[in-house]
Amino acid sequence: MNSLPSRFLRITATKNQLLHRLERLRTSKDVRREERHVVVQGIKTLQELASKGHRLRTIGITFDEHNLPIRAPALDIVASVQRDDASDSTGREGVSRHQENTEQQRIERQNCAPRYVADQYVAVSRSITTRILGTDSPTSDHEVFAEVAIPDFRHLFSSNPTSTATSSSSQTLSEPNEIKRLLVLDKISDPGNMGLVIRSAKALFWDAAWHTPGTVDPYNNKVVRASRALCLDWPVETGGWRKLDRFLESRGFTLVVADMMPRWIQDQAEKTASLSKGSGYSRHNLVWWNWPSSLPRSKVPERIALVMSSEHHGVTSGSRATGNGVDHEQELEAMARERLLSNAIRVSIPMNPAVESMNVAAAATAMMWELNRVMDKDDPKSMTATKFQIFDAAI
Repeated sequence: MNSLPSRFLRITATKNQLLHRLERLRTSKDVRREERHVVVQGIKTLQELASKGHRLRTIGITFDEHNLPIRAPALDIVASVQRDDASDSTGREGVSRHQENTEQQRIERQNCAPRYVADQYVAVSRSITTRILGTDSPTSDHEVFAEVAIPDFRHLFSSNPTSTATSSSSQTLSEPNEIKRLLVLDKISDPGNMGLVIRSAKALFWDAAWHTPGTVDPYNNKVVRASRALCLDWPVETGGWRKLDRFLESRGFTLVVADMMPRWIQDQAEKTASLSKGSGYSRHNLVWWNWPSSLPRSKVPERIALVMSSEHHGVTSGSRATGNGVDHEQELEAMARERLLSNAIRVSIPMNPAVESMNVAAAATAMMWELNRVMDKDDPKSMTATKFQIFDAAI
């Protein structure tokens, strides 16, 4: 194919308002927040997003009139637009003329390549494509990219539980009816790790995430690529600890903090093992402590908010920062954080002592998988088959 459908806007000038917006969507968190759009790359990503009902504001292809014919993946977009144009033209000619072929045409349309519907289509040079997508994203001579709307999941995080029943009428994407398994991501700043956490969470049927201040933007360009754009299907709320506290209380969540196993548990387990000639604790099941007396020790609470933090920062209640450099709001946030974390249940993955720590994405995946197993109420054997090991600190 050597030509573009008329619906394509050919942009050659480097100073263009649309190009500037697309570039800023990649580089600026504030622009993404204001525009509520992100830029994605690749025909497979576009196909998946389109099939899920995501709104595409712009679809772009790399086009060079000196490098013809147009090839895939850009050709897939061009062919989709041509099919739509032909269908529109047939409709205008009159139904009666083609009435006998209507059913056959419908079948052919169903069996043809996916449709890529957008508000506008653009064709740009490879150098402009690189400018839009950034140098971190390798581009081809026939690249494909798109500007995609960020879904609005705010109704899922309302402190009023009844508000979840009334979602936006424009929301057509698959989403949880309510949140029962929540990831609280605290100061995870690496976009690659964030993308992997999102992919694991979606794969393991967790419902949503809460990002504390200092956590990377879930729509950061590198997060979009690392998550394979699954971040656009992943409900996220960003807010401080006081706001999180109100949400958890309104929904009946129990906060569980993923933490390194303290030395006293190992000492206690070794003492128990020496007395009973057993192992002390299983290295293949989660280890729990700081378990509240108000909760039964035979099962995990139905609604869990699992706190994961980066290896660098860790999750500690710690001491509050005070002094002239801390304003009243910061102090209230610090107090809320300390209160929540000090009262939270703690859980650890038993590790080989030769390993200092696990990558947060790997740890989160293991935690979510194991929590799914012990929380599965549909399987009557799920709890009885699990060695549910809880340790109490010596008083």
